[in-house]
Amino acid sequence: MIGNLKQISEETLDLIIKGEVDAETVVFDEKEVGLDLDKSWHAIHFLLNGSAWEGEAPLFNVILGGTEVGEDLGYGKTRYLTNKEVQEVALTLVNITEEDLKQRFDAAVMNELEIYPSQDWSQDEEMEYVLFYYSELKEYYMEAVRQGNAMLLFIS
Repeated sequence: MIGNLKQISEETLDLIIKGEVDAETVVFDEKEVGLDLDKSWHAIHFLLNGSAWEGEAPLFNVILGGTEVGEDLGYGKTRYLTNKEVQEVALTLVNITEEDLKQRFDAAVMNELEIYPSQDWSQDEEMEYVLFYYSELKEYYMEAVRQGNAMLLFIS
């Protein structure tokens, strides 16, 4: 399972919400590149929310939140964040450093909760893998704010 984010304009989001454009068409449009979080998405969610599947906005919205739209893509429906929700996420992420995530990292708990994708979070390279994608994620949200964009979130 791969976590994905894709910036879209508010106009495109409005068309999706109205049912005039299929969310799947936008998701799979290869001309518009999104952010592929590889398999790090679940670990990032856990480190931000302290839970495998739960959380509260705006941190829940970073990966697993948003409003569902469209058909099930195999691992759930596409979800969207409005431009305002993207701004809320970005303003929160800007204050969460890699050092903060390192302090929240607990291999035993992550193993117990079966946080995807690792079978053993105690290996050193696992944290570096997650931090690399967290940095990419954080910058992607900042870019979305600079562009005034909304966001589609999906697991493929």
